[in-house]
Amino acid sequence: MNSKRGIDRYSTFGLRDEWLPSIFLWEDGWTERNNLGPMQVKALESWLEDAGLIVRKRVMPLFRRIRDIYFMEPESAWQIIWTELYHGSPAVRIFCDHVGFDEYLSKDEITDILKAEEPALTESTLKNPVSAIINTFEHSPLGKLVSFRGRGRGRPIKRVQLNDLDPHVMAYCIYRLSEELETGKIKINDLLTGEVPGCPLRLFGLEEEPLKRLLEELEDYGLLNIAEGVIYLKKTPSTEVLDTYITFLKTFNTKRPDLTPDEIRLREKLRDSLMENPERLFGERIHDLYGFIRGASLRELIIVCATADGELKLERFRGPGSSIPLLLLLRIDDTDFKMNFNDLRNVIVICPDVAIGGERFELLLDHLALAEARDGDEHRRIADRIISTWIGEMMQSGFKWYLNGESGGGDRLYGISELINSELSRKIFPFGPENIPEIRGNRNLWKTGKEYPTVFKIFFLSKTLDEFREKSSKRLFRFLSYLLRDTNGKWIVDEDLNLKTNTEHPFKTVVEVTVDRLSKKEKVDIVEEMRFLSEPPYGLKGDMIGHAVVSFILRILRGHLTRNGKILNDAELMEIKKEILEIWEENQLQLI
Repeated sequence: MNSKRGIDRYSTFGLRDEWLPSIFLWEDGWTERNNLGPMQVKALESWLEDAGLIVRKRVMPLFRRIRDIYFMEPESAWQIIWTELYHGSPAVRIFCDHVGFDEYLSKDEITDILKAEEPALTESTLKNPVSAIINTFEHSPLGKLVSFRGRGRGRPIKRVQLNDLDPHVMAYCIYRLSEELETGKIKINDLLTGEVPGCPLRLFGLEEEPLKRLLEELEDYGLLNIAEGVIYLKKTPSTEVLDTYITFLKTFNTKRPDLTPDEIRLREKLRDSLMENPERLFGERIHDLYGFIRGASLRELIIVCATADGELKLERFRGPGSSIPLLLLLRIDDTDFKMNFNDLRNVIVICPDVAIGGERFELLLDHLALAEARDGDEHRRIADRIISTWIGEMMQSGFKWYLNGESGGGDRLYGISELINSELSRKIFPFGPENIPEIRGNRNLWKTGKEYPTVFKIFFLSKTLDEFREKSSKRLFRFLSYLLRDTNGKWIVDEDLNLKTNTEHPFKTVVEVTVDRLSKKEKVDIVEEMRFLSEPPYGLKGDMIGHAVVSFILRILRGHLTRNGKILNDAELMEIKKEILEIWEENQLQLI
């Protein structure tokens, strides 16, 4: 654990929740089929190796078990990943063993803690894994393990004691601990004091009373025995604990409970309300469901759900913009949809193959009504289990899609964001940047919220192709340069950066349509006139791509644009670019 490679394996990139659906979809092939940058791919590969999910680029049995749990209980899946990272990642291990729960610590203070454990390594080497761990907290459910103070980058964090672990997560933690210690028995007192590495106290801050309660539950489940303060574990591998957990999540009492007349009336009111607004079916889990569907989508997906028996209230979508409206049609029973989607324009309709089933839906209504009428935790738990199982089944099922009179299907719903990126988005935005493979292949180009002054210097101020080529040869600019290249890598501009004739390219179309549109008007409000580029079929937004396109268009129009009778200079044109991107932001699709 004293080598740089052992601890500095992630650059500054954390393990992000949005990446998991794509990884689960492609399995061994994910390194070749993703939209991450090269450094992100390398970092992610290291995270997955340290979590025991892949070895030599091949997925392990643990990978598929985590996937099954993830789509039913994502927080538990991430806590299991955290447990694995403790045993496989030196940086995570030092963090858990030596960063306490008492105070907020800055990135530099956490780096100092790692430095004390790894004195041979430089401070700059240790800052990377610290940044990566914090980045993981910021972009995954593991963020519940810490509290952030303030906003922005570099904000201090404090570890949070997590006392509401699922019993099976704690069981897995203890079984992994026993495998490392090569023993089948562990003293309860050692778990309470944190004396043993990898115990729930070190990983999650689990306190005495919750720990004892969870141990009692695990003894009731038959996963361990307790005698005279000692935990005796079964002679089974830790992976079997996960198999037990997966079975547990899919199992619930299917016998319909008895309801009073008042509870029956409440149940029917719930039915009407849920059919009108099916998002309420899922409660807080709707965020998980929509997150699974969004996955690593390059464009923002504005999602609503409906049932076949409900009304399609598409007036909830306001404005065109560069986002994509997605309607998730839920199946209550196994009957086919008898709906006409031809009137929907640029709205992706997704119909999962799996239905909740009539009997299971009625059982869900029973327990939702009883949870509300009797304030019963047990009924809420059963309702939650039914919802979790349904979400898990939907995400791992096939689906059908409908868009602008076309239709198709897919094998796994959790792969829908990949299908949208590679195929469906291009049907909405045929001249959008997703039609350029190299642009589509790097999601970092699609991030909004920055000024990107260097992009302006490259696409606006470059005078020749040689100058442009030199300025765009490194980092993300290398990928961005494909705005001016064809699929074979050949330039679509001449030595003076003029667009070549007889060349078909989405970027060329956008530029020519815009210039032609502006040249036909005597008095031009260029900011307002370029609003159309944020809508289909172009769909530009305020990301690095949008900045580049607007900068190049303004380069072509330089010397011809005026305001108050005066030709705009370069500094003023840079401000114009900012105004254009701001109005694009106002033009975004909204959900009402």
